[in-house]
Amino acid sequence: MKQEAHQTRLSRAGIPALHGGGHVNRRSFLAAALALGATACASPTTASPGRLTVLYTKNGLADGVLADAVRHFGADTLNLSPTTDLRQRLFATLSGQAYLPDITMVGDDIALYFQDADQFADLRTVGARAVEPEYLGWKWQSGATASGQQLGFPIDIGPAALYYRQDVFAEAGMPSEPDEVAAAVSTWEDYFDFAERVQRKLPGRYLITDTKMVFTYVLAQLPQKYFDKQGRFVGDQPHVRQAWDRALTAFRRGLTAGYSGSQDPGKSVDRHAAWTGGKEVSFVNASWVTSDLKKSAPDTAGKWRVCRSPGGAGNQGGSYLCITRQCPRPEQAFEVVRWLMSPENQVRAYLEAGLFPSSLAAYSDPRLLEPEPFFGGQATMSVFGKAATEVRPAYFSAYDIQLSDIYTDELTNVELGGKDPERAWDDAQSTVDTLLRRKGAL
Repeated sequence: MKQEAHQTRLSRAGIPALHGGGHVNRRSFLAAALALGATACASPTTASPGRLTVLYTKNGLADGVLADAVRHFGADTLNLSPTTDLRQRLFATLSGQAYLPDITMVGDDIALYFQDADQFADLRTVGARAVEPEYLGWKWQSGATASGQQLGFPIDIGPAALYYRQDVFAEAGMPSEPDEVAAAVSTWEDYFDFAERVQRKLPGRYLITDTKMVFTYVLAQLPQKYFDKQGRFVGDQPHVRQAWDRALTAFRRGLTAGYSGSQDPGKSVDRHAAWTGGKEVSFVNASWVTSDLKKSAPDTAGKWRVCRSPGGAGNQGGSYLCITRQCPRPEQAFEVVRWLMSPENQVRAYLEAGLFPSSLAAYSDPRLLEPEPFFGGQATMSVFGKAATEVRPAYFSAYDIQLSDIYTDELTNVELGGKDPERAWDDAQSTVDTLLRRKGAL
């Protein structure tokens, strides 16, 4: 569930980022809190005795599907508990071992909970193996610990694509149909060349939001991030520097629009004006930005298209459902999870709430392949669905959001503040090293 990297999806789901450089690592904090809770509470209590409580963010699950779940399982079986501060609520209940939800949503920061996996049910033991083939393999794997415990059941994902103004590309005499554009910008270097040609013909138009966008989505396309699944830091290896250098290349060639804070398009007034006014005529972003684009630039309806991202498939964001260890009826809880996340209900959730399905069957559902007037009659699912199946598995650590922020903040310092790029890189590395040592991760 979010910053386009992970943070925007988190904020859209109502889950704030975990910032700060405290001297106590996540494991020791929760372990101490659990011990304190055990002393204060002789026996765990449930949030709603006799009913299965579902803790979730208000926009993280589809209201219509939830209402039908209550009717399907019975109001005496399910207790829905929406929240705007899911992480804090979940940490508090785990720490105190009181008022625990039976089923809880978690965001794409699921790795925060891997070290405390004993607080959750292993979904493999309650029926998950039987339905695993119905979902994206890489997404399913991302909800499992290094030891193989299946902590999370996939909800949504955020496959990325290139959004672009078909009319502007045609005006510039460039390829403008989705398949043609995808072929012309198959690599980031091709995309930079393409952007340069458009700018020469139509000065004042930008095809790249900022350095943040390039860094974020180059890294999203790689099979490695900052840590491997054994907990070893790999962020000092060349793939991170490659993403950094590629972002700087776009800036040095004058191709970035330089919108500060653009990784959260829902809060960028200037960027919305650029969409409406035709200044920003293409950008790489996740599937959920389609709703932001439609709301922010309704007068551009019919002019936008999407195609494969430069460099290939990548994903930003997504969430999971988990069952807590204290749930008295884990098999029944899993039936609820399975029903909520069935392929049919994931299609409904996409149509109702824009939650992009993690179910493979959804990508060929006729309801999601209808022509979309805003995108000139294009069925965007055909692009996003294909990208979803091509994402390469990668491990996301508990620190990824913070680390990405460090690198992209320094890139913004270069792009908007004139900071020396090498000094910015060295400062980023130093900040990363300090943070991870304080967290006990190095």
